[in-house]
Amino acid sequence: MTAFLLSYFAYNILVGLALTILYLIQTNGPKTPRILLWLFFFPAVGLGFWRHAQMKESENPLVLPEKWFMWKYMVKVNWGFMLILMVGPLVLIALSALGILAGGTLNLESYGMMTMEEVKGMIGASLVMIAVLYIIIMFFVLIIPFLLLIVLPKSQARSIERQYLLAQKRAQAQAVPTPKPTTKPIQLFQDVHIYVLSCLHEFSSISSSRKKELEDVARYISQKLKQQETVNLIFICTHNSRRSQLAQIWAAVAAANYGVRNVHCFSGGTEETSFAKRAVETLKQAGLKIDGTVGTNPRYTIRYSDEVGALDCFSKKYDHAANPQKGFAALMTCSDADVNCPFVPGAEVRYKLTYEDPKLSDRTPQEAEVYEVRSRQIATEMLYLFSHVS
Repeated sequence: MTAFLLSYFAYNILVGLALTILYLIQTNGPKTPRILLWLFFFPAVGLGFWRHAQMKESENPLVLPEKWFMWKYMVKVNWGFMLILMVGPLVLIALSALGILAGGTLNLESYGMMTMEEVKGMIGASLVMIAVLYIIIMFFVLIIPFLLLIVLPKSQARSIERQYLLAQKRAQAQAVPTPKPTTKPIQLFQDVHIYVLSCLHEFSSISSSRKKELEDVARYISQKLKQQETVNLIFICTHNSRRSQLAQIWAAVAAANYGVRNVHCFSGGTEETSFAKRAVETLKQAGLKIDGTVGTNPRYTIRYSDEVGALDCFSKKYDHAANPQKGFAALMTCSDADVNCPFVPGAEVRYKLTYEDPKLSDRTPQEAEVYEVRSRQIATEMLYLFSHVS
């Protein structure tokens, strides 16, 4: 126990020193003494306070209280310590395996008393025994630190989330008048649901002219659904790498949030490139669960609920075989695509819903913030649109 406490104390000193230096370098303007002290002496808590302060200073609304950030980032820092605890025994196993191999080989060459098959069998049995011992030892060594450093902070964070969700639902019922959904809403992942709730309170940030454009699309969807027809929406931009992908995904989430069925969302571009990694990371931070392939044009499966299937997202032209070929609504999310595609074959209606390209911030210090602002703007507008589908 003493060795564990000392190792955790040493780990905190090293991480605290690194984070303190990073805080001093990255923070413009006056530094907060409280955050500096926490970062240096207890980096797990200090990192949460730092992240909380960054959220307060940004234009994005503060989603959760400071204590949630404290517990959330405590888990992130403590995972590093847990991994270090596992590395030591792994190194010992590797050294033991090399020793067994060297000893067996020496015995075979020096004395000639064992055949190669016997040496291999001895090595295999020894490695299995070491692996079993490692698992047993690791279980008893790590179980208490895991419960204290990972499970306990996670449970505290979830408790705050539950309280916040309850408060948000009450505020939503009082402050956000929305039409009654056509059917029962789909249950979103908890983090996605929290993100959606925060966007609902930003409807007032949408201009009146923009609301009219969104309501026009909502009327189109409503008319199709009243005629018991399937609604296909294709969001189109030039490269199908950022805005059209974000619009497709948040439109699907918005439809699920309001229980609007028989609406299928797609995206495409005037040319094929790749789904921007920063856009994917922004969606992950919003709580969506994403798996993907590698390559010049990776393909991602994106999930926002256990009740519906995943979205298949990758860069493609708007007339790709994965998209509907006729009877769809074309929604132009960038002015270049709107100009370059004055006519979209197969579209029965066309709407202009353009957004500024977050690509302009690539490889700048503001990159992450700009992508989050754009993603939140698109999410908010898609939610407003589907809140008017009747």
